[in-house]
Amino acid sequence: MKRKKAIVISAIVALLIAAAYAVADATVVKTAPLQFGIMETFDNYEERLEGSDLAVVAVLNGEPENVVYYEDGLPTPSSHHLSDIFIQKVIKGDESLEGSTITIREPYYIVDNGWAPGVTEIYYGDYTALQKGAEYLLFLGWTESWGQYGIASAHEGKFDLSEHDEEEKRAVEQNPRLQKLRSDILANVELELD
Repeated sequence: MKRKKAIVISAIVALLIAAAYAVADATVVKTAPLQFGIMETFDNYEERLEGSDLAVVAVLNGEPENVVYYEDGLPTPSSHHLSDIFIQKVIKGDESLEGSTITIREPYYIVDNGWAPGVTEIYYGDYTALQKGAEYLLFLGWTESWGQYGIASAHEGKFDLSEHDEEEKRAVEQNPRLQKLRSDILANVELELD
């Protein structure tokens, strides 16, 4: 009887430990920015529009897919998220895409921390992920080798129009250059949307 009780208690403790590890392993432990210095930057709306192949007002549609490529056991810079967006309005580019859903590359990815609990989110520049429920102005670039569009110039390629994206709001507040670009873009895009 004592042996059976000890086995049951041991099993419960093991399950609790496994559950605690599973919860901890799904937790974002840290966020790390990647700075490559190769990202094109823009000073105003006209430059930003000129530097993109497709400019759209869109919303995130569904759950993004994390895609991580490894080389010598380390994630490569070509890792990314694949996200479906619903295009509400085309400002520049293929107008036939309006009202459709396309898959784009977002410049961030998530890696598991191995035996240590949690995951690390890795973002290019000051980029922040698209959020459900927010409406964005996206500047996209076409990459032939991918056969798809991606956010062009990381944080200078995504602007929250709905003011629901708190992460983007914090990133903009900490970057005076991005504040200026965002103000110019939003002032000009209002004219485009009217």
